Amino acid sequence: MRHPLVMGNWKLNGSRHMVNELVANLRKELAGVAGCAVAIAPPEMYIDMAKHAAAGSHIILGAPER
Repeated sequence: MRHPLVMGNWKLNGSRHMVNELVANLRKELAGVAGCAVAIAPPEMYIDMAKHAAAGSHIILGAPER
């Protein structure tokens, strides 16, 4: 069975605060969601931060194309 995937990236916009706030809000809002995968693709400079912020959640981490 196929499941939808919602994925977003934000190119080179943002800040450390924005990454932490976005992931925290996604974790909270997605707590009861099933049947749909969610992925984010932060700018390369924030990938490690996003990885740690999303650890233990169902948020999939991707990387934007160069």
